Amino acid sequence: MGFEQKKINHIFHYTKKISLLKSVLKNGFAPSYCIEKVGDNNYYIPMVSFCNISIKDVELYARYGDYGIGMSLDWAIKNAISPVVYTHENTKFRNIHNNINNIQIWNLIEQMLPNIIEAKLNGNNDNTDYSQYEKIIQEVNRITVPAIQHFKNWKVQYKEKEIITYLEREWRYIPNLPEDVSNIIHENENEFQLLKNNEFRKKPHFPELALQINEISDLRYIMIKNESQRTSIINILYKKYGKEKVIDSILNGRLLIFSAKNIKNDF
Repeated sequence: MGFEQKKINHIFHYTKKISLLKSVLKNGFAPSYCIEKVGDNNYYIPMVSFCNISIKDVELYARYGDYGIGMSLDWAIKNAISPVVYTHENTKFRNIHNNINNIQIWNLIEQMLPNIIEAKLNGNNDNTDYSQYEKIIQEVNRITVPAIQHFKNWKVQYKEKEIITYLEREWRYIPNLPEDVSNIIHENENEFQLLKNNEFRKKPHFPELALQINEISDLRYIMIKNESQRTSIINILYKKYGKEKVIDSILNGRLLIFSAKNIKNDF
């Protein structure tokens, strides 16, 4: 008998309200800054999170919301959604961003300091062009920031309980933000407190960067809270994809609309 692996061919996104579920179906997955502890540092990272978990386990993670959307794994890969890298206290590269930037910053200081001291001693201004060193730090950030965006501690505290996040098999959509917008926000930055106090722009923070569900064939599962919501969801699908395609997807088993209660009782 050949070696066979169980492949979970979907990723699942949770949301807390039926209105948010409907918004995703209509307008796509809109990213927002989410707080994440990486190593000993807290960051806000722009993302949409998904879980690559078996349907029978979906109900176990309903703490993230009673509603959910399951997309095909092919759709995820096509849209550059990637699995996170789980780290722990002894993971050697977990602080890669801080470590590399500290090296570069000290290199910059070592280059600047003699010039500044000499200029001060001579009563002159330091007119040295340091732009090349700034460019080096920018290039380093282009490598280290995407790494931080996909790092996650393998266990966290959630409502005074220890949660093993490693079991969730998280994947993330990280949007390409404009150059003047922060790709990660460290807890020492002013923007961090604004986000924490909900004084930033209204969620979702980046609706203009929403990841669209253009083909109904990419849509695998929709989790609702109760059966009374089924009709309104199907009507949204009819309007977006056409009645014939929706009925065909449901009848052929490519699209399943279910409730968490169904999963808990029937699987």
